[in-house]
Amino acid sequence: PEGCATAGPRRAGPLRVMSLNMLHGFPRFEHLGDRLDLIAGEIKRQDADIVCLQEVPWRPGLGNAARYLAEETGLNYVYVRANGNRWTILFQEGEAILSRYPLRDPGFAELMPRAGFFEHRVVLAATAATPWGDIRVFVTHLTNGEPAINRAQATSLMSFVETSGGGPAIVAGDFNAKEDSPQIQALAGRWVDTYRAAHPADVGYTCCVDDLTGRSAASLDERIDYLFLVPGEGLTTRVVDSRRILDQPVQMGQGWQWASDHVGLLSTIEIEPK
Repeated sequence: PEGCATAGPRRAGPLRVMSLNMLHGFPRFEHLGDRLDLIAGEIKRQDADIVCLQEVPWRPGLGNAARYLAEETGLNYVYVRANGNRWTILFQEGEAILSRYPLRDPGFAELMPRAGFFEHRVVLAATAATPWGDIRVFVTHLTNGEPAINRAQATSLMSFVETSGGGPAIVAGDFNAKEDSPQIQALAGRWVDTYRAAHPADVGYTCCVDDLTGRSAASLDERIDYLFLVPGEGLTTRVVDSRRILDQPVQMGQGWQWASDHVGLLSTIEIEPK
């Protein structure tokens, strides 16, 4: 909610935006407590201004993980449920935006078509009132099913974003599509793929860790998570840097722990009035 942030004033410098598919882990919620601590710690360590999260779980005893992370980091948050129902199966998951700045005008849309009757893919949106002006933020998680449905959902996402105002925007999430797919090529043709802008030749794998308590990153072999910058009216934007984060396990107790089966992204964006 707007106005719940307790984080201190931001340091000088460009906007810092983070994105992560945090792995809900239903029904066992593997190592969720430790992983939440790693994610909260990374948000604070990176001094992120805006955080886009996918697969954000609700579970008994914890409640909404978005609220937990917001309280741990002192950020505002908005959340939308995508799948599950905590009242009937004691679980749900969805998307969340955390922000150092006030969040206004939250909204969401279901991306069509559905890949299955019980599978819902949504985009969550909110306006971050930053020191440079309003920036629209979108977070989503597209289907990992039929490629044609994924492509159609990406088209639905593009339409939703581009009819939501003329200012600059951030679009981040797990797109479940490789960089050479038609849908990612189409999005990258209209928006700025921040990681690719900073690393033209790097593979940039973001998925997927096959052992959350293992030391090896060898199973990371796909780039399916993206953080796009949408240029807009009134402000000039430029990608200063973008890098993978949470891309190694951390030693906890007697073993090793990954924050998620996905690697996160942190993009630094310079914003100036035109």
